[in-house]
Amino acid sequence: MRVTVKRLRLWIVVAAILLLAVLVGFFFYGRYRYRRIARDLPARLGMNIQQTATGFSYSQSSQGHTLFTLQASKEFQMKSGHVLLHNVDITLYGPPGSGRKDDIYGSDFDYDQNQGIAISHGKVRIQLEGLGAGAGKQGGGSRPASGVNGIQVRTSGLIFVQKTGQAATAQPVQFKLPRGAGSAVGAQYDSRTGVLVLDHAVRITTSSNGKPATIGAAHATLQRATMRALLTQATVDYRTEHGSADQATVNLRKDGTAERIDAQGHVRMETNQGAATEAATGVILLNAQSQPVRVDLGGGTTFAETRPGEKLHGAAEEATLFFSPVPGIVNATEPRHAEFRSNVRLTEEATQSTGEHAGSAVRTLEAQHLSVDLAAAAKGKPVEATRAVAQGNPVVTMRQVAAKGPGLARTTRISGDELVAAFGAGNVLRELNGTGHTQVENVSSGGARETSRGDVLRATFGQMPAKHGPSELQASVKPPVVPGGERKRPRGEKMQTVLETATQDGNVVLTEIPASPRNVTSAGAAPAEPLTAWAQHAEYRAADEALTLTGHPRMRQGESMQMSAEKIVYHRATQDAEGEGDVKATYAQQAQETARGAVPVMGGNGPVHVIAGRAEMRHAAGEADFYGAGDRRARMWQGADSLLASTIEIDRKQDSLRAWGSAVQPQVLANFTSAMGATHQETPVSVESSKLNYSDRRRQADFEGDVTARQGDEAIRADDALVILKPAAKAPGARPAKANSEIERLVASGRVEFTQPGRRGAGAKLVYTADDGKYVLTGTPKARPRLWDRVHGTTTGAALIFNSQNDSVEVSGGKSSAVTITRAPR
Repeated sequence: MRVTVKRLRLWIVVAAILLLAVLVGFFFYGRYRYRRIARDLPARLGMNIQQTATGFSYSQSSQGHTLFTLQASKEFQMKSGHVLLHNVDITLYGPPGSGRKDDIYGSDFDYDQNQGIAISHGKVRIQLEGLGAGAGKQGGGSRPASGVNGIQVRTSGLIFVQKTGQAATAQPVQFKLPRGAGSAVGAQYDSRTGVLVLDHAVRITTSSNGKPATIGAAHATLQRATMRALLTQATVDYRTEHGSADQATVNLRKDGTAERIDAQGHVRMETNQGAATEAATGVILLNAQSQPVRVDLGGGTTFAETRPGEKLHGAAEEATLFFSPVPGIVNATEPRHAEFRSNVRLTEEATQSTGEHAGSAVRTLEAQHLSVDLAAAAKGKPVEATRAVAQGNPVVTMRQVAAKGPGLARTTRISGDELVAAFGAGNVLRELNGTGHTQVENVSSGGARETSRGDVLRATFGQMPAKHGPSELQASVKPPVVPGGERKRPRGEKMQTVLETATQDGNVVLTEIPASPRNVTSAGAAPAEPLTAWAQHAEYRAADEALTLTGHPRMRQGESMQMSAEKIVYHRATQDAEGEGDVKATYAQQAQETARGAVPVMGGNGPVHVIAGRAEMRHAAGEADFYGAGDRRARMWQGADSLLASTIEIDRKQDSLRAWGSAVQPQVLANFTSAMGATHQETPVSVESSKLNYSDRRRQADFEGDVTARQGDEAIRADDALVILKPAAKAPGARPAKANSEIERLVASGRVEFTQPGRRGAGAKLVYTADDGKYVLTGTPKARPRLWDRVHGTTTGAALIFNSQNDSVEVSGGKSSAVTITRAPR
């Protein structure tokens, strides 16, 4: 953009010089005075003529004011009617009070009185005073001074036709300006209409900032009545820059300064370094010092710049530049604001063909309106962007393509109703804010897509050495990111802009769609499930790729899992997640068919629900930990089955779960319903312990430490207990179909106590079989099992068998195999 601004500024300066030098100075003042001489002198020759010793002299006055004087050293009256004048000196005076005069000199003039045609022979020199010079004095004088802004003109072969008031020459015209010189070939002037035409090869050489500049035109037209000059095929060359237009029109003020320049048709500025700007039309407004105050480009504007490894190009239907005075520099302006309108598109391309990080990057901005604030970083430095506002469905697209390695391409799109960017020194992007339907989308070459939407967006950026690739940034705990690009870096070190943080507010929705199945490379691996999250506030940190959701956040993984909490932290690199405060999670039954395995729930059916104070989910391991809060235990349930514990750990890959207590809530409580006894009546069962290990594959639940199991009015207490569930029913050609939690067998061991109403037993081991409803209580060789009831008192034996169906008790004697059957009322 800086190159474009310089080119526009140069166009303005040189166009103003052309105006002041050629159009105004040369013809605007000279043509009026010469018209009077050309028209009146031949017709009135012979009036008020005095023949003196020094030659011929003639003057004409009006109301006491001298209009012009004509002096010649010799006069020759020819028989053909021609009059020859030698060494002619004509002085023209300005209006009364102006104190201005111009001087025209020619060696010989031939005037045909019959045809009314005057022709100069030899050279003609015209000395014109500049605007406002006022150096001359009324009266005679041979060579009046031209003033500080004087213009000297030389030509030959001038022909004037009195009847039409037209003057013309086909010869070269040369002029000398206060700050340059110029030339043209051929000229035509109509004294009646005040229109002057320079036929072709118009050329002016001047300087800008001490450097030569050349202005050219194929054709030039001046209109006195409208104070306007028209140039066709106008060009300007300055150092390494070139400008051109099919047509340029200069509008003048009354004091002769340029007020407005209109360029039309293929308006173009370019440099030999590969920068170019084109437009169909251009309008330049100038102040009284001929400095630009505004530039308008229209009819389709394009610009492009090419550097080694970089390319910048853009387009818009219209563009406007606003200028302001330069502090500390007199009569100088510089651009302060730029606007691009309708179908705005800016593209920056960067490539690196060799090295470890070979590849390309493309950044594009599309909008209907773009407004840019500009400022100079330091005195004498080029202006740079400080703030940019894009409106009208703006979209910023960033695409990175690596020449080799994983993740060959990645595309990021940022959009909203309005995007506002803030820049640091060096046009470095520091912050991007969006309002209204903001969206950030990332798409990988494998087809994975990440999208976040919200009402408001704020993103901050830093600078990082270009040798660091995205993978290095993710792997580094503290990447070498420079906030705002302020770090002093070694000379020549290339830097790249990277995202630091991103925040979205208001109706935030995030989605992650995994790569398509054909891009899954792991043998036999099922495609990952899409993830969706909702919140009112979202914060993303690029350093650890952590996304924090607050404001009633919730997330859903495909159809298998949902979670809500007061705060959710999601790690995009690992797809891990943490929930804090009032955690609620739901696993659908379909989860048992996913690549991450089933959700073990003691063999039940239907969705699984979990509530907790905190949760941690490890995606790759397929693990989830749920924690209670204070004296509130985490709770997990499925239908009528439930589990309460201070900590519940789910391993979906192993189809297992673990639960344990804490100092505040040391017990784990499991509740489930099972068909018990010979009648297979559904009966609630609860088990308390210090720890629980459950494997759905083995259909076993291992309760450890201070176990208490209850079924109706029966209770079992032991150090440990193993609950074995019945195998799940199998559907033909499918995985086992989950059934209700049917207990097959319960084995309690270590200080076993068994209680029923009116009966109590104790031993080392108790085995319960659900099909027949029998309890077998055994002891050790040193401590046989004991039974106490109200009828028989205490009974012992090698084994005591309780039958819950008929309330009978069998006592086995051990080696003698003696068996005693006793029925006792309960």
